Amino acid sequence: MRKEIAKGAAWMVLFRLADRSLGIVSTAILARLLMPADFGVVAMAMSVIALIELATAFSFEIALIQNPKPEKVHYDTAWTLNILLAMGGAAATVAFANPAASFYNEPRLVSVMVAIGAAWLISGFENVGTVNFRREMNFAREFRFLALKRVVSFVVGIAAAFALRSYWALVIGTVTGRVAGVALSYLMEPFRPRLSLAARRQLFGFSGGMLASNFAWVAIGRIPQLFTGRMLGAQTLGTYTVGAEIAQLAHTELIAPINRAMIPGYSRLSGNVDSFRRVSIDSAAGILLLVLPATVGIAVVAGPIVRVLLGEQWHDAVPVIQVLAFSGAVNAILSNQGAAYVALGRPYLLTAIHLSRLIVLVPMLFLLSSRWGLLGIVYAELVGAAASLFVSYPVLFRQLRIPVKEYVAALWRPLVASAFMGAVVHAALGWHEFDAGLAAAIQGLVIGVPVGVLTYAVTLWVLWHMSGRPEAVEAIMARYIGATCRSFMR
Repeated sequence: MRKEIAKGAAWMVLFRLADRSLGIVSTAILARLLMPADFGVVAMAMSVIALIELATAFSFEIALIQNPKPEKVHYDTAWTLNILLAMGGAAATVAFANPAASFYNEPRLVSVMVAIGAAWLISGFENVGTVNFRREMNFAREFRFLALKRVVSFVVGIAAAFALRSYWALVIGTVTGRVAGVALSYLMEPFRPRLSLAARRQLFGFSGGMLASNFAWVAIGRIPQLFTGRMLGAQTLGTYTVGAEIAQLAHTELIAPINRAMIPGYSRLSGNVDSFRRVSIDSAAGILLLVLPATVGIAVVAGPIVRVLLGEQWHDAVPVIQVLAFSGAVNAILSNQGAAYVALGRPYLLTAIHLSRLIVLVPMLFLLSSRWGLLGIVYAELVGAAASLFVSYPVLFRQLRIPVKEYVAALWRPLVASAFMGAVVHAALGWHEFDAGLAAAIQGLVIGVPVGVLTYAVTLWVLWHMSGRPEAVEAIMARYIGATCRSFMR
């Protein structure tokens, strides 16, 4: 099972790398064709829509994955409920368009929200049978489905940006992605759902807990955006949105796809506590091994990244990236632990952890933003993320009966290696200034990235040897990555 999970995670990471490659190209092009205010308008709309989505975030697909023997009636009911929720969400989006425009004093929001609401309605008809890609751990098909949807959205969005040079390019890209997802879901999956509500009680029994968790999680992500847009305007919100996207790269591009593979893998181990515990420790160590060096690296070279990818007009995004990169690392850790709670059928534990974060986040936003503006908002996010760790770790250790000593023994090497790598790269680039010019920024990346990769790999290898070369995640991941790469090349 560890091998299946690792292979599935490799496929999902491959997708995210391909997806993010398109995303980086897209962001670099759009940042030069559009202004920060264009991104801000769409971010305002998505902040309001995300709050509406809270009422529809039942995650029926997760209920199908967690169910050991779902029947056709469960799939049909999930599909029907998704349609009903999409209809309600689309209607609410249109109804809130004018109030949202008044709240932000931004009349352009009305047409944007109407367009996205229409796309939401269409996306509700997506074939629920695609959940079998994950249930059966057939992540190659999952990869093709997600990648094709992303490519269509990318091509149409970029073409619209060149033609329109306005925020409508972002809207068109979003709408196209949703519509393409519906078409591809029926082309790639033979299952044909029918209208039914026969299994609604079973689905709501599990998904009710997921709704509360999703509600809290979306609030964590969107409340800072609401603060920024309301207090500081579309220009600053655009800076925050793009900066946060870059800062979260380590989480969204490496860890989120791994967790997509972990939930079905965890679910198969839910009856074997010892195996579940071992895989949980391995996955936590693997996540730190990947996300910590990426987090530290992004924070250290944030200036050159922004200068090269976005341009000098995005200077204010640099501190946003540096702070939120570490919030993203915490999100990576918590999301993996949350996957374990969901697989165990205890989503309420994840809800409690998210609520503890909100309790800290909201007052910190008021306190810090009034004094330091945008920088205060991102520091409030970091404080809230750190506070949630103090709640989550005791829960994890108690639920899986994990000895603290065993957990620390598996994780300390990536921590030390990442810290050392950050110090080395910072020393190597200590001369660099954001305003030094594009050539200096490119030089900073050319030097910083390989120095960081080499320093981290060598340090991790030395620490592993000094520890007696244990059968730890470093050795496991090296073997699985090598085997997976060989299988891809056949």
